Amino acid sequence: MKKYKKPIVMTLLCMIVVGIPMFIYDALQGNFIRNYLMEKQVKEHLIESGYTEEDLLSIEATYNMKYNTDTIKGTVAYVVFQDEPEEEYMYVQLRESGEVQQHCIYYSEETEAYEVDFTEERKHMIRNCY
Repeated sequence: MKKYKKPIVMTLLCMIVVGIPMFIYDALQGNFIRNYLMEKQVKEHLIESGYTEEDLLSIEATYNMKYNTDTIKGTVAYVVFQDEPEEEYMYVQLRESGEVQQHCIYYSEETEAYEVDFTEERKHMIRNCY
């Protein structure tokens, strides 16, 4: 047993030294696998909603600790459409059902603040956003 004690201790020590910083980084910054999966799920959601790949200019997912709540997962996706390149739409994923929904929040140039009310000026904003 004495023969195996040193490798076991070294392995545990390495796991602690590497694991704790990785856990902290993941908690603060998110991880690239979740970002990729969120981008894929949002794209599938938009295609199911009637959009085509040509309608989408970009989809970028990122971790945002502010949105990591009991009801929403912390990885959110920002979508820009071809016909409205100056507007960014945020999509979130509900924690219980896994459903992807558009978030109502957007930045208004008129008020120079973030708004959450529905406006028809934004072409792709849906009425029942989260």
